[in-house]
Amino acid sequence: MRAFKAARLMCPVTVQTLGVTPASVQQLRAFPFLDKDDTIDNLAGELPLYLAAADGTTINGENIRDAADQKVRWWRGHEGQLPFWSAAVKKVLLVQPSSAAAERVFSLLNASFGHQQDHALRDYLESSVMCQYNHRHA
Repeated sequence: MRAFKAARLMCPVTVQTLGVTPASVQQLRAFPFLDKDDTIDNLAGELPLYLAAADGTTINGENIRDAADQKVRWWRGHEGQLPFWSAAVKKVLLVQPSSAAAERVFSLLNASFGHQQDHALRDYLESSVMCQYNHRHA
């Protein structure tokens, strides 16, 4: 969830209302591929240029797809001026939200415990799920 909250920094419209500071850029460490001191330093250094370029930017898409396309075009148009932010945006756009991991855990729980075990000890549940998960990925 932290990663998707941090991703708001990548929107040239939203960034205008967030009150972003160089310290705010630290939020992007939620993405493992951005969690490097030099990357964060470069983004923080380029932040004033980004905020100046984004100032007054509006997106007038008729639907979500149009708005997304306009944002991508905005980043393409500012790639030369904001090389570090543009590179980071390209990587962040590749991240896809997924609930697959959580769904796997619930599936394991449902397969492992019936109605008679509703009140099983938490430690027992946790250990059992971890054993099953590790067994499937061994």
